[in-house]
Amino acid sequence: MKVILLLLVFTISTSIYAQKSEVLEKFEEYQFSENFLTESLKDADATHSFDAKITTIDGTDTKIEEAKFDPKNEIGERWILISVNGNTPSKKELRQFNKSHNTTQPEINGRVDENSWGIESDDSDYLVISFKYDKSTLPKKYDFLGDCKGLAFFNKQTKMLEKAEFVNEQPLKVKIFNVTKLDMIVTYTFNEEEQTYFILEEELKMEVKLLGQLVDIDDITHFSNYKKQ
Repeated sequence: MKVILLLLVFTISTSIYAQKSEVLEKFEEYQFSENFLTESLKDADATHSFDAKITTIDGTDTKIEEAKFDPKNEIGERWILISVNGNTPSKKELRQFNKSHNTTQPEINGRVDENSWGIESDDSDYLVISFKYDKSTLPKKYDFLGDCKGLAFFNKQTKMLEKAEFVNEQPLKVKIFNVTKLDMIVTYTFNEEEQTYFILEEELKMEVKLLGQLVDIDDITHFSNYKKQ
């Protein structure tokens, strides 16, 4: 039995290593660093400030939040809510925003689980890499991604990362919502001057349980005004 278990562990470990090795070869071909997928998930080591416009659509109701992120602020105070539907945020709105966005633990910087790399598909248009984030390393705003499978789409014509998609593998919580189904598309732009990727937009579609019923909620965030601090 011990021999069988050891062979099984060896086979799995070898397979994982081979998958990661194959992915890293593809990254080299595309001049891509795996760190690009975690640049936007840094909290403790974040180097850029930016603005965010968050639009949440719940049926016929729409809420627009204007916010910003400033890495010069103390940990736990880096996300700042500026307005809600054009008005000064209430104490309740500030409390809810801080709870869902601000990371209070030190040394939190998103990291990909090194055993999760894989090639999902490879055709004439796109190379699609699968991965998962290490949940323990994720900042508060993105901790739900630890329960999701990620897919990174590389455009074969431009040889650039175009977008990432995340789908949940189990029920989870996002902000105040209990989510049964989640699909998030993240679109990127490459900054030539700094040789890194920035997020342009996150479109998060959720099916959530509200008062015993399933409700569709869209959460769309536009990012702008990136500045190195």
